[in-house]
Amino acid sequence: MSQANPFEPLPAAAVNSSPGEWPALPRHVAWVALAVGVIGIVITLITWGRIDEVDYVSLLRQSVSFWLSHLLLSALAAYWLTLVYLERNGLADYPQSASLMLAYGVAWFLVSWALGYALSYLHMGLYEHFDHYGAGGLLSVGLWWLVGLLRFTVEALLTLWLVLHLFRHQARPAEAALPVSATTLAWCFALGMVVVNLQLNALVTRLSMGGMANEVLDGWAGLSGLVSAGLSLLVAFFAARSVLPSQMLGFKGGRLALACLITFALWFCSGMLGMILVLAALWFGFAGSLVLLGLFALLQLALLWPFTRLGLRWGYRVHA
Repeated sequence: MSQANPFEPLPAAAVNSSPGEWPALPRHVAWVALAVGVIGIVITLITWGRIDEVDYVSLLRQSVSFWLSHLLLSALAAYWLTLVYLERNGLADYPQSASLMLAYGVAWFLVSWALGYALSYLHMGLYEHFDHYGAGGLLSVGLWWLVGLLRFTVEALLTLWLVLHLFRHQARPAEAALPVSATTLAWCFALGMVVVNLQLNALVTRLSMGGMANEVLDGWAGLSGLVSAGLSLLVAFFAARSVLPSQMLGFKGGRLALACLITFALWFCSGMLGMILVLAALWFGFAGSLVLLGLFALLQLALLWPFTRLGLRWGYRVHA
């Protein structure tokens, strides 16, 4: 039996008859995630202030890109997961969400402290077993990147799911599927692309330096990655906005995440192929290396437009 296409524009009657009230909880939860991240940054700065002879400029240059990337990841993941939870459980919103947000913030702090305490012992136990300047350094960087990702999943996402489930009795049932604007979906898609890009760039930067996080290149690579992420954010947003219908029924967070991954995989593969060609040209003495690198960057930015359309067509199943 054929199913109705959830990505077709809604009829005018359906739009008028639906409440059209966007849930406030995802936005509130995202602000809680940002607040928790900012408090963590403040604690880090206070800790630095108690250490003598600290090169604050170097530390800030190395940390700013990581902080911004983590704040964006935290807020977007909380917003995304909350929308998915509401949609899959047929809930419209949590009208009285103050206690839920407080519980989420406190739970995040407690779980984060417990995991950090446990991982500190694990780090000390494993530190002496890695050669931090050879292949062991690459293994160490990759291992701790995965551990950090797992830690974030537990302290931010699993905690949020548990809190939403415990406070579910306060939720208001949804009367109909939520109409979602193309602008909202396009921003979520573009920000998801940026989050994946920043996380992978951070990993590649550390791997390329063998895990030596105190190198000067680390800070500048992070800052240049932020500039690149800002440009790709705009291209991905406008490309997604151009292919999505003006309004759809439902958020479909899983499909949107799949579309982000497909788009980024296409973009990453084209980037690797282009970089190989650029390195080959430089190896054979091609003049104008800066011009060649600039053209390659512009080409990559331009390719993001068709890749976005393909990713949404294949992953989100939108018919462009």
